[in-house]
Amino acid sequence: MNIRLSTELNLFTSIHWMGTVTNNLYSIELGLMTNTEDNLDQNVSMGRIRTYIQDVLHSSILIDQKSVGEIKQFNAMGFKTTTLPEQPFDQTVAIMLYCKLNAICEGKMTVTDITLSSIAGDNVRYHFDAEDAFGPFSESGWWHEADPSWCEHTADNPSGKVLKMDRKLTWNDLGLSWDGETPQGEGNVVVGDFGKKE
Repeated sequence: MNIRLSTELNLFTSIHWMGTVTNNLYSIELGLMTNTEDNLDQNVSMGRIRTYIQDVLHSSILIDQKSVGEIKQFNAMGFKTTTLPEQPFDQTVAIMLYCKLNAICEGKMTVTDITLSSIAGDNVRYHFDAEDAFGPFSESGWWHEADPSWCEHTADNPSGKVLKMDRKLTWNDLGLSWDGETPQGEGNVVVGDFGKKE
């Protein structure tokens, strides 16, 4: 049986706009529908939603992906940048969250609608659901991927000085994989012979 749910969450981030960075606090109301009778899958879905908003996006800088120079500077200073296909207005953030939260739930739960407001946006509420226009979010991007990504993943070190081995964060890393799901890349043993040459 499908169950209608709702929850409220807060998100604290910074936004980059017109050459400045401003802190912002978002209030997010989600309408949800369960698509499975498996309580564990429902709990994992809610865990993914909360973790994505409260941990993955928390304290990142929301920035237009076309601001390449600024993104490199922020990354070089150790800041996490969440790249968006347009300026980080409240409506843009609402659409991104609607797409990403549905993607990370992988059909186990559906975000039916989202209402978002923020302090920087003068607490005006933006409503979004499947009937509204997705704009640039109709294009493929990290916001449609089921992993906990927040930008187009790259292994490049932003400083350009050192090559850094990197990989995408997974739900298994966060303890939120589906029951019975086998984590990729685990259980492999690589043996190397690094002895001195004679």
